This record gives sequence, structure tokens and C-alpha cells, in this order.
Amino acid sequence: MATFKFISVLILIALVAAFTFQNTATVKLNFLFLQKEMSLSLMLLAFLFAGMVIGWIFSLLIFRKKEPRNDDLKAL
Repeated sequence: MATFKFISVLILIALVAAFTFQNTATVKLNFLFLQKEMSLSLMLLAFLFAGMVIGWIFSLLIFRKKEPRNDDLKAL
């Protein structure tokens, strides 16, 4: 099982490296008053990471354990 995880991580690193080397073009990002030039791969990876963090925060807020109310206990 450890070998499978190791090989999976190596494949993932190779895919990220290939993605990064193939998308080195510089793009201009315009958002409100922000204007920034950066590589396409860096921008996409930054937005992917930001989306993952936002999704993780929302899942924590939605699925956190709630204390049962008295009404819920009466129904049991």
C-alpha cells in the first residue's frame, strides 16, 4: 500500500511539472483596480488553491456538528 501511495504521489508531481512547463506564457490579469502579469500556470494553480481553501471553509461551516435542540429531542 505504501508503494502505491508513493507511485501516486510521483505521478501527481510529474503531471503538475508537465502542466507548469507547458503553460509558461505570460497573461495579464485585470480585476477591479488590480492589474498583474504572471505565468498562466501560476495563475491557474493559485486559483485552484484558493478554490480548494474556500470549499474547505464552507464545508466546515455547513457540516459542523450542531447541538441538538430540545424540539429535536422531543421528536425522539
